[in-house]
Amino acid sequence: MHEHLISYLQDNRDQIIENWLLEAEIPPMHTAPPSETPPTGVPTEFLTHTFDRTLKVIQTGLAPVKCKTDGLHLDDILGSTCTCKQRTMGGRVCIELHDSGLVAFLSVFDTNWDTTNEFSEFDREHFADLINHALSGVISNEIGHCHFKNFRSDCPFVDGPHSSQS
Repeated sequence: MHEHLISYLQDNRDQIIENWLLEAEIPPMHTAPPSETPPTGVPTEFLTHTFDRTLKVIQTGLAPVKCKTDGLHLDDILGSTCTCKQRTMGGRVCIELHDSGLVAFLSVFDTNWDTTNEFSEFDREHFADLINHALSGVISNEIGHCHFKNFRSDCPFVDGPHSSQS
């Protein structure tokens, strides 16, 4: 069944990435000229790389590689094409990328998209769990390598004195 899922996701890759671009509400950099900044502040290359890594996790069942792999990463785009909002829980690029990515992946399982009912409701729920787990692993890996979190005292993922107090 995993092979069928991988094939289905690959067949719908462009739609998923397009939906991801449309769903993502990520603050662009204020300093970048509007003509050079994608509407979401996230380059398509980043989403494509993240899509491929997510599929690899689903396919192999293995956690994403802990070291940075080739391709565009979160710390390559933060501070360049997009930024996190300050002092808010919303507007975090990593969280928004996960949430909007999950919506985008699951959009191709919607009954309006999957009009032939290729997948049962059980399959849809099972695949949603697999996709969420894989995407969470990929985004967690990105967060682990994010250099910007260390400069942001309001980042919920920074390890520091304020996060270790009980």
